[in-house]
Amino acid sequence: MLLFLIFLLIILITLFARSIIFPMPLSDVGSVRYRTVPWMTFLLILANSIIFLVWQAPNLYQGGALVDEGNYSGYSMLYQYVRQIWTYGYRGIFLREAVSIGAFATFTSMFMHGDMWHLLGNMIYLWTFGRRVEDACGAWRYLVFYLLAGMVANVGSDVLNRAQADIPGIGASGAISGVMGAYLILFPGAMVTSFWGIGIVLRLPAVLVMKAVGVKSVADAPIWRWTIKLPAWTLLIFFLVTNTLPSLEVLQRGKDYGGVNTLAHLTGFLAAIVIFLFVRKDLLTRYFAGRAL
Repeated sequence: MLLFLIFLLIILITLFARSIIFPMPLSDVGSVRYRTVPWMTFLLILANSIIFLVWQAPNLYQGGALVDEGNYSGYSMLYQYVRQIWTYGYRGIFLREAVSIGAFATFTSMFMHGDMWHLLGNMIYLWTFGRRVEDACGAWRYLVFYLLAGMVANVGSDVLNRAQADIPGIGASGAISGVMGAYLILFPGAMVTSFWGIGIVLRLPAVLVMKAVGVKSVADAPIWRWTIKLPAWTLLIFFLVTNTLPSLEVLQRGKDYGGVNTLAHLTGFLAAIVIFLFVRKDLLTRYFAGRAL
């Protein structure tokens, strides 16, 4: 247990260090219209966490005996982890040639993760943006949208890049990208509490100057804060750009050497355009009438 806590602390420190340069969203600060408990978002986070911690992590982080089987040479439990990914991760060949578990892999792959860092990063984004989108849709319609976005992300990345190697893709990031795209469409002006090392440091002299010249809006603001509020559209457009540019490069050369399926992120994000089929009817009316959501 102690080793697990130490390992988790290392992962959190890594996320913290990464967020010094790139903003890490932590929580949506806007008020929800329907004030519902986001239990579907909780359940999705719980499902992803349990599947990784109970089913994948024991094989990933425990070596076991050495084996030499086929093209694999290494520890036995790690071999089981690799088999899990190759069996239940999404591979285009599953659909094109109807092998293994076929189209079902578009579903199973969404609940698998490569490591603890991968899981935590995805769940932080799901927590930040998922709750308000769930409130806009209702729990069950939100779930259907989430799954649809994830499946579009998987299939879309394969359709756009048929030349890619038959390497399994796993992770909830395609579905979460769809949630983020939906958030951008519905709540572009919302503020998101984020940790951003550079931004926090730059805020300090700005607040001191404004206090010195008597700006009333910052009169009661604390001089130092560990988080900063950023407009949602800046975070989400940044995410879109940083996934679009690598995706264009992947399409040009036909292979992805970076280990991150940016095409899945991009197609999942673009799948958000169908969010209007899932939002509550009165919210849809308010949206197109230009009224506050």
